[in-house]
Amino acid sequence: MAAGLGFKDFTTGEVLTAADVDGYLMQGVWVFANAAARDAAVTSPQEGNFAYLKDTNVTTYYTGSAWANLDTTGMTNPMTTTGDTIYSSSGSTPARLGIGSTGQVLTVAGGLPSWSTPAGGGAYTLINTGGTTLTGGSVTIGSIPSTYKDLYLVVSNYKPNTAALLQMRYNGSSTANTYYHIQGTTFGSVVSNTAFDQAQCRLGAMEQNTSTSNSTFVHTIYDYANTNVWKMSWGTFVTNGVSNSAQLNWAPMANIWNGTSAISSIDLFPYSGTFTSGTAYLYGVK
Repeated sequence: MAAGLGFKDFTTGEVLTAADVDGYLMQGVWVFANAAARDAAVTSPQEGNFAYLKDTNVTTYYTGSAWANLDTTGMTNPMTTTGDTIYSSSGSTPARLGIGSTGQVLTVAGGLPSWSTPAGGGAYTLINTGGTTLTGGSVTIGSIPSTYKDLYLVVSNYKPNTAALLQMRYNGSSTANTYYHIQGTTFGSVVSNTAFDQAQCRLGAMEQNTSTSNSTFVHTIYDYANTNVWKMSWGTFVTNGVSNSAQLNWAPMANIWNGTSAISSIDLFPYSGTFTSGTAYLYGVK
């Protein structure tokens, strides 16, 4: 087959020679079933010849020494859905990253872009889904993951069957002389190790009466998964007075446990008696 002759503007009445047909009219894009059919039909390809292969849907061209795929010189669009993103896979191959979900952010995982739900620094995640109902003599919030920085405990509507303080233990530990609580005007005091004189700590310093349930306790437990430090909580509370239910008792409150284990469970229980109402919510803080 003759080499392509380029473009020619034929005039009316001009004789169309075999060379003209081969050089001008045969220089379009030929269509073949596959590469074998192309090579059988075009035994002497010329530089610049084009052929489309139906089995692979690829357009090829002759470089002067070999057939090459035209499509590899450009980018084949891999996207299928509105919002899809294209990224480079294996160095130069375009790949599709499907659109993410509402609220997700683009990040990198394993060296490739991906969609991920943001951790949200400072965000509160409820660990005990739906809260834990205060019932019986004690309740346990267990299976606390170690993936957060701090814990935030909220207890609302606590009411015991006998006027009592609300107390707390970590990891089921009731070992004597391991807890210390401090409240109100005693803050800032320097204490010795003998101050650890309790087998539990307190969420509030005032008893809650048995007729109302307007009480609230909030405590942040710091660095709870660190196995090298004592565990400290800081918070406050409001309880209803024992002799006067309209009276509200309030004070700041802190607790220290001289254990270094990561906190994996929290026990809540009244100083005496049992729970008659209340719900505890434990949040993980990033």
